[in-house]
Amino acid sequence: MKCFSLFILCFILSGCSPYGPEELDRLTKEDPRFKQMILTRDQIHVQIHTIKDDLLAKKKAMDAEIGKFRREYDAYSKAQNLKIEKYEAAIEANRNILKHEIDTASAQLAAKVAELEGYQKTTVDVKKVLEESKGIRISAEEKQKWEERLLMLSEKMRPLSEELQELKLQMRLKKRKIGFLK
Repeated sequence: MKCFSLFILCFILSGCSPYGPEELDRLTKEDPRFKQMILTRDQIHVQIHTIKDDLLAKKKAMDAEIGKFRREYDAYSKAQNLKIEKYEAAIEANRNILKHEIDTASAQLAAKVAELEGYQKTTVDVKKVLEESKGIRISAEEKQKWEERLLMLSEKMRPLSEELQELKLQMRLKKRKIGFLK
């Protein structure tokens, strides 16, 4: 019995809506001005629906265009980034060339420094022999040969010192050039 009562109550409440189509017909027949308001409302609802449909269509079209532009931009961006990487690789290759030249010059510098140090040591040794020849008799001829050797060593050392200075200068310049290739 409870279920039946509940069912009847729901049925009564749903069927007794004060805004049903019958009520609207009755009100529009009684008041022509209200009927015009309802017609205007219906026309406005149609226009609103048309505007919303148009907005939705426009949004879909714009979204499609935006998607197309995004894909075009992404493709263009990818191509441009590849160009940038290629250009940066060219700069890096030039930097590596200069670094390799610096490494080569550094090895040459080390070899020339060692050669110069050898000459300097030999020069010191020869001078000691000439100056400290106590108890050893060196003939004038032998002394002249030793002095010629000293002269020859100094003649070898002078251009070698100049080469060292030039190598150091070239290395400094190449390092500065690398700094500009960033």
